[in-house]
This record gives sequence, structure tokens and C-alpha cells, in this order.
Amino acid sequence: MNKEKYIELERKVNEAYAQKTPGSKQMYDRAGKAFAGGVSGSSRFFRPYPFYMTHGKGSKTYDVDGNEYIDSFLCNGCLILGHCHPELTEGIKREIERGLLIYNPALGVECAELLKEIAPCAEKVRFANSGTEATMSAVRFARAYTRKNKIIKFYGHYHGQDDQFLVATANNKDDAISLGIPEQSLENTVLLKYNDIDAVRRKLDEDNDIAGVILDPQMNSGGIFPSSPEYLKELRQLTKERGVVLIFDEVITGFRLALGGAQEYFGVIPDLACYAKSMASGAKLAAVVGKEEIMSMAFPKGLTFYEAKGEKTVYQAGTFTDSTMALAASIATMKVYKKMNERGEYQRLHQLGARLKSGIETTFRERGIGCHVNSQGPALKMFLTDLEPSFDTYCNLDKAALYLFFLSLINEGVVLASPSSGQTFLSFVHTEEDIRRIINAIGSSLDKYNWKEVLYS
Repeated sequence: MNKEKYIELERKVNEAYAQKTPGSKQMYDRAGKAFAGGVSGSSRFFRPYPFYMTHGKGSKTYDVDGNEYIDSFLCNGCLILGHCHPELTEGIKREIERGLLIYNPALGVECAELLKEIAPCAEKVRFANSGTEATMSAVRFARAYTRKNKIIKFYGHYHGQDDQFLVATANNKDDAISLGIPEQSLENTVLLKYNDIDAVRRKLDEDNDIAGVILDPQMNSGGIFPSSPEYLKELRQLTKERGVVLIFDEVITGFRLALGGAQEYFGVIPDLACYAKSMASGAKLAAVVGKEEIMSMAFPKGLTFYEAKGEKTVYQAGTFTDSTMALAASIATMKVYKKMNERGEYQRLHQLGARLKSGIETTFRERGIGCHVNSQGPALKMFLTDLEPSFDTYCNLDKAALYLFFLSLINEGVVLASPSSGQTFLSFVHTEEDIRRIINAIGSSLDKYNWKEVLYS
């Protein structure tokens, strides 16, 4: 990449962005006085400043300047139904007068029953607030059930913000990705290469203190290098033979790859699974589900946490884990997913993903620029490279040019991905016209800013 030309390109893209989003710049200046970094979470920031939204509708989102964007980020994949799906909003309106939070809501039972019906491994359910809480609870159940301590986690897999998981989330490094994480927090986290069944077998042979194996079947954070069905089947058999709890982190794959998530898509049933994000279409709700014998560690011998006294149980709770709006949103959402499944809409969603992947790669190739898109159904990740795809190669690529490219697409009215994450998702409400407009916007950016000259001169 020509550094001088890249700096000039960055200046042009930033200038166009500043002209398009002056209201967001004002909001960022204001937000900087209230939020650390001007945003409420690290992933919400990008340079030169983030845009700020007022609302969304269908496959579109709108910023404080009134600009419309095709939204293919979908709040990091939460909105498989798009923005403001009518059946979702109606479901929330119907329940709002019950009170925002009530004790042991009857609505929660209905929600858990729906989740049991949809998730293949869900014999029992516990709600949580986020994917982070769900994975924390899952490994706690696994450790309690096996009476062992260590959890196998794979390079390139993200499992939330708990200290024990904030390592090797998108790369092949053994260091924690954040400050503030004591080395002791990682003592029981065992890092292994993904899709290598022999590595798992060797670790289980040499270490008798492995309680569980947790994985994202799609390897989303690491660039979407999905499991093969054969690998997952071998892993399922191996963990079953060794008495190790197999945990699917379905925060991304749940309800997206299929109605029953990765379990249905790959035909492999884990012991436990974690859900969040699209479970309630943006409302704050998550769940850990799984086999009754493992989940019952919360009530061994019928004892509650407070009754157990000398006999410990698994403590899993949260004040807001069954709020009325979240439950109503989740119930409405899962009912729509079931309808979509009956109508064959999952097949169409996968076809849209394939169409977008092909269109992106073709548009770059026609202009002599290397680009590879990894995808699994409606989830995609772009890489500006001519190199053959592999996790070890791609996780070490310099992503500065790619993130600037995503910013340039915002100037064209397309949020293909946040310029700080690179995640692309499609929803049931995206159309062929949306895909055409996205591809046209990509071609427009490549031509307007002469990316080939910057990247190859």
C-alpha cells in the first residue's frame, strides 16, 4: 500500500464524511462530555467520529442529520427481523401495561417453552441479560457438573466480556486483549487451534481437569471460518466419551443459520448452548439452555440455593433477567422466526448472503483489487487481500484500509459494517434491491476514491 496516497485517500473520505454528518460531529462533541470516549461501549467508536442514529425501519437506519442508510450491521447482528418489525412492536405494546419488571412473570414461562421448542438441546432454560452472562453461567454449570476447573477455548472465538474469555478473540495471540485482566483469570482457560480434533484429543489425554469445551460454530470473531460437520461430530463424540461438557455459543448463530441455529444446521447437539442478540431482536435478553442433568446443578436434590446450606448449588440469577419488555420481544420474535421457517425464508436469507458475497468479490475483481469474503449464510466478513483464506493469515492482516473502506460506504448511504468491527449481517427484510444498491455503492466507492492506485502503487 502506498502510504502517502493512503493518507490522502483518508483525508478525502473523512472530508466527505464530515460534510455528510455535521450533526453527528456535534453529537460526538456533546457525548464526549458524558461518555468515556463519546460512546457507551468500545465497539461503538470509529474514526474520525461515530455517527449517531435517531431510528430505524425495516432494512434502513437514519442518523441525526436525516441521512438514510441500508443497514447491514444490524447492531452487531441482533436484528434478523430488521428494525421495528410490526409483529415485534405489536407484541411489546400488548404487554407494556403489565409493568416493566414483575416477580416471576408468567410471561417468562411462555418464553422458556418457546425456546425449548426451538433449541434442540434445551431440556431446561435459565435467562440472563447478555451473551456474556450466558457464557459465564454455562461454564459455571459445566464446572459444577464435572467437578473440574478448566475450559477449552479456541483461538478466534469470542465468548463475551468475562475475564476468562478475553483472550485470542480474533487472533492467535495468548495475551489478554484488554487491560485490567489479571493473569490468574486465564489460568483455567485452555487455548487450542480450531477445527483440529487431534489437538483436543491430545489435551484431554494429558489433562484430566477439563470441565468443558466452548465454541462458536461459525468462528465469527476470527473471520468466519466455520466448523465442518465432521469436526463437530467428532468433537461431540470425543467430549461425550471423556465426560466433558460441550457448549455451543449460539449468540451469533442462534436463529440465524437455521431456526434451531447451528445445532440444526450442522446436525450436532451440544450439552449446553448460549443465546442472546437476536433472541429478542434488540431487547436485553439472553439464555443458557441444555440438558436437564447439567442444568439441575442449580437445584441438586431439589434444594434451592438458599435451602442448600452445607451443600453448594450453582448460583445463577439477575434482577433484570425476565423483564416484561424483553420477554414480550423474545416471544414475538421467536414466533416470527417460526413463521419464516415455515415459509422457507431461511433459504432465501442464505441465498441473499451468497448473492452479496459474490457481488462484492466480483466488483473488486473487475477493478483488479484483491478481496475475499468469508461467509456463513447471512453473516459475512470482508478481507482486502489476494492471499488464500486461512485464520492464521487473515487474523494478522492490517485492517486500516478495510475500515476506511467501510467509512467510504457510509458516504454512499450503506452501513455494510461498522468501521471498527468489520461484521456484516443480512436480515429477513433485506431485499434484492438492497443487495443491488450495496454492490453499486461498493463500485462507486472503488471508482470515486481510486482504491486500486492506493493499494497497489
